[in-house]
Amino acid sequence: MISLFLDTSSSYFCACIVKDQSVLKSIYVYLEKDMSKYALVKVKEMMDELNLKPNDVDEIIVVNGPGSYTGLRVGVTIAKTYAWGLSKKLAKISSLYVMATSVKDSSYSYIVPVIDARRGFVFAGIYDKNYNIVMQDSYISIEKLQEFVSKLDGKCIYISREDVKNLDTINYNPDLENLFNNLKIDYVEPHLLVPNYLKKTEAEENLNCD
Repeated sequence: MISLFLDTSSSYFCACIVKDQSVLKSIYVYLEKDMSKYALVKVKEMMDELNLKPNDVDEIIVVNGPGSYTGLRVGVTIAKTYAWGLSKKLAKISSLYVMATSVKDSSYSYIVPVIDARRGFVFAGIYDKNYNIVMQDSYISIEKLQEFVSKLDGKCIYISREDVKNLDTINYNPDLENLFNNLKIDYVEPHLLVPNYLKKTEAEENLNCD
């Protein structure tokens, strides 16, 4: 089984090609506004280095949110087109779950991946040390998240790609081997896959205020 993993949910492009749970090639590079321009190019470069053709991939696993609105659309579009065009299996995965699996320190009872959503809010989930869901991925105020965490019995660790005000976070560094060792596949039909934004766009929110 050869799998292609794609994460375009932030300013960083993260991808890997995996064969039978062994990572053959991976990339984690800062693309920021060039995500739509270079994401597919980077995928092709990885495949070329491994002498793989597009049809050699058996499944595509894509992060569908939460995260950057533009970034998520890039990854979801690539994955849907690839899966539909070549009749490949397609699976979706949470960006927060991917972040959680980068923590392997079993001294922590709970892992809290967070993405800054601005104005005192974050996208966050809570997972136990076996990566089981304790709190579903949510768009939540930092205050309410801290209140939820304070009621947990055990040591917690916050993890993020950036500094988040009022939270003591460690820096996220992907561990794709551990991700695939703990992968929980959620297959979906290509035409049914949509980004999981968890909140409305700022334009939509402003529209509702009028």
